[in-house]
Amino acid sequence: MRVSVIGGGISGLVSAYALAKEGVEVVLYEKEDYLGGHAKAVVVDGIDLDLEFMAFNPVTSPNMMELFETLGVDMKVSDMSFSVSLDDVHGGEWGSRNGFSSLFSQKKNLLNPRFWHMLWEVTKFKDDVLRYRSCNWGRHLFTAK
Repeated sequence: MRVSVIGGGISGLVSAYALAKEGVEVVLYEKEDYLGGHAKAVVVDGIDLDLEFMAFNPVTSPNMMELFETLGVDMKVSDMSFSVSLDDVHGGEWGSRNGFSSLFSQKKNLLNPRFWHMLWEVTKFKDDVLRYRSCNWGRHLFTAK
């Protein structure tokens, strides 16, 4: 049997790998001049730089971690955090790493109504996602079968 796989991102590469392991002849098509899709790294001044990194962990990506272990891919534990700096909020900045002190990394934001509005929007978005997930259609989209 001969199968074509379109796209050399993580899904295409894993599909091609799994099919080839089963003895299927696989032809992989990729429009870019590199494989990996969003998992792309370049070397700048001798430093590896992830342009579109892929975050994964044992809870949310157990299959990917198993595949990486099978392939002998070197994985490293890292501390992931998130931060925002917005000019249109007049210097509004916050981070997720150190709780309250990062949330209000700029103390003046305690009194900044635009900053509080941004926090309200983030909370509203989280609530909308949770409500969306609770409906049957949302559960179908987000829950693996």
